[in-house]
Amino acid sequence: MDEMKQFIQFKLGLDDYAVEMSCVREIIKPVNIIQLLGAPKFIQGIAKVRDGVVTIIDLRKKFIIAPTNEGEPRIMIFESAKETERIGLWVDDVVEILESNSIEQVPAIIHQGAIKEIIKTSDHIIPVLDIRQLFTNEVMTWLGSENIELTHELTAVQDK
Repeated sequence: MDEMKQFIQFKLGLDDYAVEMSCVREIIKPVNIIQLLGAPKFIQGIAKVRDGVVTIIDLRKKFIIAPTNEGEPRIMIFESAKETERIGLWVDDVVEILESNSIEQVPAIIHQGAIKEIIKTSDHIIPVLDIRQLFTNEVMTWLGSENIELTHELTAVQDK
């Protein structure tokens, strides 16, 4: 039997996605976000969260997903080894915490850049986003960071 993993299931538009629970620091209600001049469109801006500054990313804009008014918007803040590289992901709703051992690898025919694996439930499938892939390249380059070090299993060094 495969190992049981925990995920946070959320919505972007009308579709369900998930991330590994171990990489999420906290989930907060939307806060005041300051837009940044010259930022890519999918970077909503920066926000003060507790005593730190978090860069807020909107994947709906990056992947051209229509927003929805259903649910309660939230910001998922991800663990980072560096306080200056804290990143938050704007989501349309947090659905639930999932535990599953019914996980499949992404079929080779599908572009695997943003999808890490797929959770199978009794009635549908849920793509698990690869946070490391989402937050390297464009985002970290724009932030001016040479490396990103997400904690836990998601440690990555950006290639340049």
